[in-house]
Amino acid sequence: MSTLKRWCKKYDGTWQSMLEKSHRPHSHPNRHTPKEEKQIKNSFKKCYARYGWDGVYSDLLRKGYTRSFSGMVYAAKRLGLKEQKKPKKKSRVQRRYPELLEPGEKVQIDVKEVPFNCLRGKVLRDGKHLYQWTAIDECTRMRFVYGFEEHTPENSVKFLKMVIKAFPFKIKTIQTDNGTEFTYKFISDDKICPFDKALSKLGIKHKLIPPRTPWHNGKVERSHRNDQRYFYDWETFRSVDELNEKLAKHLDWSNNKTMRTLGRKSPVQLLKERLAA
Repeated sequence: MSTLKRWCKKYDGTWQSMLEKSHRPHSHPNRHTPKEEKQIKNSFKKCYARYGWDGVYSDLLRKGYTRSFSGMVYAAKRLGLKEQKKPKKKSRVQRRYPELLEPGEKVQIDVKEVPFNCLRGKVLRDGKHLYQWTAIDECTRMRFVYGFEEHTPENSVKFLKMVIKAFPFKIKTIQTDNGTEFTYKFISDDKICPFDKALSKLGIKHKLIPPRTPWHNGKVERSHRNDQRYFYDWETFRSVDELNEKLAKHLDWSNNKTMRTLGRKSPVQLLKERLAA
């Protein structure tokens, strides 16, 4: 009978008036006070973008706030203070170096140490390290790679001679970092690195990037990250010969892999086009 009386009281002539409404209370005795809500708004505006909810809560605690962390977050969301996306960093598109149009105009060379967890057998027991030398043409992204057991300028010279034979174009400039396998610029004023001597003899210009700026050698650095993802995360090596055997197969794959930056062409395809032009 009481239910019928309640329905009759709700009914106003329309069926919508009979729909069930929320029984949620409009207020609560422990609800945040206007002062606390103002503190939450101020701390959110001051700290959230950089430090997140933890930073907001820490700032409130310093001001004498006594509520729980979850209560603070609930109140903030009720006040419309929702999570914000971090501001995007300024695009680096405008900072890109101009693309080179001639194969061999500049070739980047760098060295990557083979990850320790890829080593097996005798090379691991003897405590040896393996190193991958990489050369990449800036115009076509054509690469050549080879592995050595020692990180020395002499191996850089050997690699340079292999690169010249492997690339079907004349190299005008070699760009490297300031490692001692490429230059003695920062360790000696009179002694010349064997790699510099070899370049001078071949008539190739040697360009050094500024210290601690690996992004200037960005193409070869990116190729090393791809090697890690597509090669070293999957392979193991018991000797430098096994490394070079597997590197040769990986090199053939990478040089024939299409790239978005080349308009979905592979380095081999782009090289053929540039040489035929």
